Amino acid sequence: MNPGESAATPAAEPPDGRARHALRGLLWNYAGSAATIVLQLAYTACTARIVSPAAFGAFATAVAVSGVLGYFANGGVATCLLTAERLTRQLITLVLRIGAVSGVLCCLATQAVTPVVTALWDMPDVAPLLRLIGLQFLVLPAALAATAALRRCGRTAQVVRLELAGNAVGAATALVLLAAGWAPFALAVPAPLGTAVLLAGALRLLRRQDLPDGERPRARGLVDASGFFSAFSLSQYLCNNAPLWLAGRLGASAAGYHSRATLFTALPLTVLAQGIGQAATPVLAADRGRSRQAVSDVLCLASAIGFVGFGVLAGLGPAALDVLLGPGWGVASRLVPLLSAGSAVALVVLVGDNVNQARDDRRSLLVCQAWAAAAIAVALAAVVARDSLPLLAAATLAGPLAGHTAQLLRWRAHGVVAPGPLLRVHAVHLAAGGLLALAGHLGAAAGGSPAHRLLLGCAAVLAVLVCAAPLRARLPLYAVAVRHGLLPRPSPWRSRGRSAPRPARQQ
Repeated sequence: MNPGESAATPAAEPPDGRARHALRGLLWNYAGSAATIVLQLAYTACTARIVSPAAFGAFATAVAVSGVLGYFANGGVATCLLTAERLTRQLITLVLRIGAVSGVLCCLATQAVTPVVTALWDMPDVAPLLRLIGLQFLVLPAALAATAALRRCGRTAQVVRLELAGNAVGAATALVLLAAGWAPFALAVPAPLGTAVLLAGALRLLRRQDLPDGERPRARGLVDASGFFSAFSLSQYLCNNAPLWLAGRLGASAAGYHSRATLFTALPLTVLAQGIGQAATPVLAADRGRSRQAVSDVLCLASAIGFVGFGVLAGLGPAALDVLLGPGWGVASRLVPLLSAGSAVALVVLVGDNVNQARDDRRSLLVCQAWAAAAIAVALAAVVARDSLPLLAAATLAGPLAGHTAQLLRWRAHGVVAPGPLLRVHAVHLAAGGLLALAGHLGAAAGGSPAHRLLLGCAAVLAVLVCAAPLRARLPLYAVAVRHGLLPRPSPWRSRGRSAPRPARQQ
């Protein structure tokens, strides 16, 4: 074992052990993600009945602006910890100190830019919301660094519990304040409060962790490396939130409709992409992403979750959002299918970025992001002349498509993975997701009330899944799961729809 590595560090394990470690981390991440999604949807359903669409628009604008400074606060140090070859006590200490300094500076910057943002969007409620949300920067960078270190040490289960606890405390406190008449300012409470709970628990676990000692890292080298990841993440954030800012120019109500629909599709996108990235990045970083089989398996997983999962969301999402938000939000629900298509491709792009980060291929990251930014700029320029929310939702698909095209070209040039087989994997998963989306849409169309539509849509999707179960072995993800021993290998006779012959009786 390398003296700078902990026994629980995935890089110190053999390949099979690293795969099992990643699988356990992925399962815990997705279990926590499922609980977080349920919590957020319940919180959204409650707040939608208390807060008006215009107030939601002001809150969404404040969140979008604070997110820009959030990338400076984090400084990319969490990514550096996830991709580090050696994790030592001195490295973690230095990262926490850098995070504390950058967090204070970004909190002060948030308070300073608030008057400018208020004047630019002409929304008076943005100012107090932005000031409250900015308080999270005092604890956010250190929390992200501490949880990244714990994940590298194999403490994913404890991190997931802490994240869920922080979200629950923040949401419960906000609902109590909203019921007491603190709307819409209570919407800004979950971010700083939940992050503070997460940081307190993470630091407590880190103090108990048996971390190895090592050489004192150079702060300049760490800042230089993390600065690149910070700038790259910031460029992604700006591109992804450009449609929301354009919706804000269409009015507070338009921003409210667009923000609720975007949250409905972006929440699962975020947690699913983070789950794959946090589990797979340390494993890919162990050999700098040189294993073509490991890269292909990770991209196959992203393809299946993206196209099949968001296919279901495209079919059932409109009725589900009507149930969650109640009357008056029909404009938002009609945007869900278009936004789901963009989220499906965006998930594949984000996981592809994780592959390039593990390979330390910064040029590919920049080239792919440049393609995506150019495509988004062209699409939004076409939307400006029409002032159409549905067209704005459709434009969100342009950036991910261009970004993934650039990824495929770069991977082919560098021999990372062959584009042809990967595109066939996408096609199979896309066909499955499209079939489920069509079934959910047709089933929901037969209902009357939103709850009735959702029930019939779920029944139609379930019927398709039952009928298609005998064909599950044709899914690329199924083959990957069988190869890793997660599922039993199908019998060759059963795969043809007939039973194996009995052996002849010996005479």
